[in-house]
Amino acid sequence: MAKGDEITGITAFGIYIPSMRLQRKAMANEVGWINPALNGYRRGVRAICDFDEDVITIGVEAVRDCGAIAGLEKVAAIVTASTTFPFADRLNASVIASAAGLCDSIQAVDIANTQRAGVSAFRVAERMCVADGASNDVLCVAAERRRGRPGSVVEMTSGDAAAAFVLGSENVIARVVAHRVSTIDFVDHFRRADAAYEYGWEERWIRDEGYRKIALPVLIGALEAAGVAAGDIDHFIFPSAIRGAAAGLAKAIDIRDDAVCDDLQDVIGEAGAAHPLLMLADTLCTARAGEKILLAGFGQGCEVIVLETMPAIESIGDRPGVRAIAENGQQVDMPFIRYLTFNGQLEADFGPRAETDRKTALSAAYRHAKEVARLIAGKCEKCETVQFPKAKICVNPNCRHEGEQADHALANEPAVVKTVTTDWLGFSRNPPNRYGMVEFASGARMIMNFTSAPDELPVGSEVSMVYRIQDFDQYRKFHRYSWKAKAADAPRNGDKK
Repeated sequence: MAKGDEITGITAFGIYIPSMRLQRKAMANEVGWINPALNGYRRGVRAICDFDEDVITIGVEAVRDCGAIAGLEKVAAIVTASTTFPFADRLNASVIASAAGLCDSIQAVDIANTQRAGVSAFRVAERMCVADGASNDVLCVAAERRRGRPGSVVEMTSGDAAAAFVLGSENVIARVVAHRVSTIDFVDHFRRADAAYEYGWEERWIRDEGYRKIALPVLIGALEAAGVAAGDIDHFIFPSAIRGAAAGLAKAIDIRDDAVCDDLQDVIGEAGAAHPLLMLADTLCTARAGEKILLAGFGQGCEVIVLETMPAIESIGDRPGVRAIAENGQQVDMPFIRYLTFNGQLEADFGPRAETDRKTALSAAYRHAKEVARLIAGKCEKCETVQFPKAKICVNPNCRHEGEQADHALANEPAVVKTVTTDWLGFSRNPPNRYGMVEFASGARMIMNFTSAPDELPVGSEVSMVYRIQDFDQYRKFHRYSWKAKAADAPRNGDKK
């Protein structure tokens, strides 16, 4: 979009794929007896969240993968999209914003309840860039942790992933050329607010009555509004777990076969509302200036956006796409039974150690939100010693200065392991607990949990910070989040467990 001579659009993007994998062949071996048709989906894997990951944590990691965003204080709004938010009556975007270090005065919006939520969120974020007659930086995050009933096609074909975009007016790499949308109560699947799993209808109905009669006119309308011929589209993004659906639509409107984008089904699965934006981020990793992108999201109608890449896209350098990230050699297969246990689909007996009440004191959590959510330490104004948590008295025995301490962010600072404890007695959904003392490059020290570690981390090994679920209150169903340490030699998009 352009306002006067000013162009607004995508200025940065990030991708996050969890490291854990579920082999579809293993799933079919366990539940294929229920429905022999599942054996047709045996090829490939699906990416799944670790036991301490969810939509919020993978959304935070996608934001961090956007790279060095110049001046987070310039971000005026955040729009998040998912159909699997952990909270129905708590602003999920506010949790992501806090962990990402955004300022308190931003606008925050959650968009949910449809598989086209990701594309809708992108459109809302793009429009907010020029709200009130001024150019603003807006963050758009789409993440999904989709679940299906064991033995269902949805369970076989889904995947967990997140994508994030910064939209603004500086160094725009892709701009919006046209937008078209329809809203029709076409029910291809549904899930009640109080239900764990969705109910889906047959593929032929979705393809013939949904895609061809509802999506096709919107796709054509968007191309006409953009003044772009179908044959000039370089990248066509239409996510669907129905095989050949995108190729069929492309053929119907004369889009080239080679323009149909990789659906990534074999390496991560279909990430629901996040999948269109995940495919968009993947496309931008290899796109060149002047290319046309046709992006669509289907669900109770269809929403379509036409984008054009700008010369600034040449400056982003070589970035690994989704397939490269998903196959970077750091993935770990998860047994099907453990997967079901992690997701509450199988009730395991963790013994008396699991019976401890993990109630979160919401008042205390609020008072310490800045230190915990943003991992903010204190820096002595006299001797510059960094300590966590902040205090009124400097911990340096040669200083002991009393007074306010300056904020010092630790989330992106490297650290090393000083002590390690492996605990089989305390409760963990993925025993044993591993925790210990870490020392940051600034000299700050703190005790924290280790995650995604197959073995004890050696003392002196490097770790980096990741945002994860710290505790789950099983009685009040409340997630408490914090930063954990993981081995630094495993990329953020491929934790080794």
